[in-house]
Amino acid sequence: MSDAVSAARTVYDAFAAGDMPALDAALRHIEWHENLGMPYGGVWRGFAEVAAHVFGPIAADVPDFSAIPDELLPLGSDRAVAFGFYRGLDDKVAAPFCHVWTVRDGALVKFVQYADSHLYRQQAGLL
Repeated sequence: MSDAVSAARTVYDAFAAGDMPALDAALRHIEWHENLGMPYGGVWRGFAEVAAHVFGPIAADVPDFSAIPDELLPLGSDRAVAFGFYRGLDDKVAAPFCHVWTVRDGALVKFVQYADSHLYRQQAGLL
C-alpha cells in the first residue's frame, strides 16, 4: 500500500469513528480544497479550519453523514484517489465523490474534492 493510500485511509477511518485527535494529527498540514459549489466550499488550511468550515457544518446539516470510499487507489508515487458516495439522512443523501490526496514526507498536504454539488445540496435539503 502506498504512503498516500495509507494516509488517506487513516482520515476516512478516523472520520467514521469520530476520532478528532486522529484527524487533527492526520490533517495538521493539509490544504483542503472543498468544491466551491458545495455548502462548505473553499480552501481551508489545517485541521482547525477544516473542522470549523467543513466537518462541523456537515454534522449540523446531515447528522448521520458518512464519506466512505468504495475504492482507494494509488495515483503515482505521492497521491491517492478515492471514489465513493456521501451518505446520510436515512439514505436520502447518496451523492458520488472523488477525492485526490497528496502526501509529502509522510504527511497529507493536499486534499481536492470533486463532487456533484447540486445533487448533494438537493439531497441534503440545502437548496
